[in-house]
Amino acid sequence: MLDVSVLPAFLLAVTVILVTPGPDMAFMVATGINQGRRAAVQGAFGVTSAMTIWVLVAATGLGVALTQLPAALDAIRLAGAGYLAFLAVTTWRRAGAPLEEAAVVPNVFRRGFVVNITNPKIALFFVAFLPQFLGTTGGTGENPFAQILMLGLLLQLTGLLTDLAIGSAAGLFRDAVLSRPRVRYLLDGAAGTVYGALAVLLVMGVVHG
Repeated sequence: MLDVSVLPAFLLAVTVILVTPGPDMAFMVATGINQGRRAAVQGAFGVTSAMTIWVLVAATGLGVALTQLPAALDAIRLAGAGYLAFLAVTTWRRAGAPLEEAAVVPNVFRRGFVVNITNPKIALFFVAFLPQFLGTTGGTGENPFAQILMLGLLLQLTGLLTDLAIGSAAGLFRDAVLSRPRVRYLLDGAAGTVYGALAVLLVMGVVHG
């Protein structure tokens, strides 16, 4: 059984992770503004689906192996940097495009999935931080696999609701903002810059790590 005494600390940690600006948040804001709330919903489910992979990695013990392989974590960082750089370039190229053209971005679900699966912040939380919330009283009912699955499910649900809220809130500004070409140009440029800056930070983390 899950030790309910750890839930307050766990939920606090989850909240900090989710509200800290990063690739997932940048993706949800950009998707909501540029493509609307329906696309933001697809992106949110893509992000949440990727979390399922990290839950399984942590629950099966592969996360422990990853923490012992710095090269593997560096590979995740570099993959994330590469995809963020791709998003930066495509967002910059889309800046100033006609609204109908700018809104056509296929596979929003897949983009959300890739953004999260290559997000080192999420990876490190699952493989290194989440196991710290497992019950340690030694009871026979304490199954680490089941505990991680339950904590992971709670994180996924909280993350999904947060991403839906962020994407939907951004989508509310779509009609008001995107009808103004210059404002839309500036927002696309800013989003591309955020993606690019995050990519650079990930690469620097590998180089100086």
